[in-house]
Amino acid sequence: HNTWLSDNSRYLFTTDEITGEPLGSFDVSDIGNIDLIDTYYTDSMPQEEVHNVRVLNDFLINPSYGSQMVICDAARPDNIIEIANYPTGNFLCWDASPYLPSGNIIAADVDGGVYVFEPNYTRACYLEGNIIDSITTIPLNNVQVKIIGPDKVKLSNLIGDYRTGLALAGTYDVEFKKLGYKTQLFQSVSLASGQLTTLNVEMVPFVLTGTVLDATTTQVIPGADVMVTNGIDTTYTTTDGSGIFTITNMTSGNLDILVTKWGYVTFCQSIFADGSVPFSISLQHGYYDDFATDLGWTVNSSTTSGEWERGIPVGTTLGSLPGNPGVDSQSDCSNYAFVTGNGGGNATFDDVDNGVTNLVSPVMDLTTYTDPYINYERWYQCPSTTSAANMDTLFIKISDGINTVNLEQITLADANPGTWVNASLRLSNYLTPGAAMQLSVRISDFAASQTLLECGFDKFSVTNGPQSIDENYSASSFRLFPNPGNGIFKIVLNEELRKTANLVTIMDYTGRIIYSKATNSINSETFGDESIPSGLYIVGVYSDGQLIGNQRLIKVN
Repeated sequence: HNTWLSDNSRYLFTTDEITGEPLGSFDVSDIGNIDLIDTYYTDSMPQEEVHNVRVLNDFLINPSYGSQMVICDAARPDNIIEIANYPTGNFLCWDASPYLPSGNIIAADVDGGVYVFEPNYTRACYLEGNIIDSITTIPLNNVQVKIIGPDKVKLSNLIGDYRTGLALAGTYDVEFKKLGYKTQLFQSVSLASGQLTTLNVEMVPFVLTGTVLDATTTQVIPGADVMVTNGIDTTYTTTDGSGIFTITNMTSGNLDILVTKWGYVTFCQSIFADGSVPFSISLQHGYYDDFATDLGWTVNSSTTSGEWERGIPVGTTLGSLPGNPGVDSQSDCSNYAFVTGNGGGNATFDDVDNGVTNLVSPVMDLTTYTDPYINYERWYQCPSTTSAANMDTLFIKISDGINTVNLEQITLADANPGTWVNASLRLSNYLTPGAAMQLSVRISDFAASQTLLECGFDKFSVTNGPQSIDENYSASSFRLFPNPGNGIFKIVLNEELRKTANLVTIMDYTGRIIYSKATNSINSETFGDESIPSGLYIVGVYSDGQLIGNQRLIKVN
């Protein structure tokens, strides 16, 4: 859209009048070999393009489509740093001239407004360096370099070089992060106006290893699914024949780890991992599935749309009514569920039509349970008041391999439309617990009714006794509730840990402890603080200074 040469005519700065496009900085010192050496997006509105650029004493004066006037330091044209910006109302800043004898900048917006600025040109603080693998010495590209505080982020290039900086001088912590490497934090890096600070980094490869064991027999468990996430990136793997898993495509630090296998209770915890110590994870026998991974549920359908599918629910609406609520059960370890169709948008799109869709669990041996309860959460939406009998009904059934009976039969009359509903049902009231039990969730919609119909199913488990009095938790962990909650919670430990635990902490995701309480009676006390800001935290339980368990806590308003 426009160009302007640097004061020494060695560099050319360009703008494109296209949404989301950056300002470009080109080395034109060799006209036969022009190089793009940097791109600049406005710090506060990176989605808005710079409209024009002009140059004065190696500063760039940039009126922006983001309705602001911006000044950048381009003394290092391969590291352009924004030093000032000013909003100019609701209209894009069209053009600006810095060349008056007064030194003032005159700017105009597209609606005819005129602005007079008295600039204070100050050189930026430059931070640059090179990043390599500490073992191979190979340069590392796409390393995220973050200056903590302003949280300015730049990425290293193909040869491992990075260039960044700030307008304000001071001391800052600088973080280097890349999948497959240990996150490194350099504290109190000094940055000064007009000066280059060089910080070269050798990043250490990060490997997370662990073994999954049967908590009863202590034998290894092959074929267990393992999911690890840092809140942004997620990676999956499976334990090998020796029960061992290895993950290399992840960053070190606070991680959520989830381990699943049919016939065992899901393990999910928040951990801090730097790769130095292998983990040992024990799974309790039992049945639990919040569908974070695929544990073998099958779908049989004759519908033309809306068959059961495992996924992160996408919300739908029909006028003012919710169809799919757009979230899974909020009290489990994942954000996955089974839903009928998951296309989103209007609820009449991808709902159940013209047939039956049936979700069936893998086989369960429940003969070892003394008093098994079937637990799950479900939602049902069918706003029609003229549904034909049995055509728009959600049937949740249990089978022993020979006999099949209804656990629930949900219709419009007894449903809570578009909301998750808990169920905890005593199996012996329906069938004798057997070695070949299967649960099925059946919904149908036929041409005779053709109504809007959507359903969801999540957080399935089998417990001894009702779920409300017999949650599963391992010897290395604990249960806290309510979670999510307002910051005040209680903790349930097994009897052995209850005797020794004497400290509870809450840590934010930077590793800072924001709450601590010493106690000798964890089972009967309340913990937490309503003043804690909303967000994600880690609750730790300690015994004489040793961490004996931690869980993720979600604080909501």
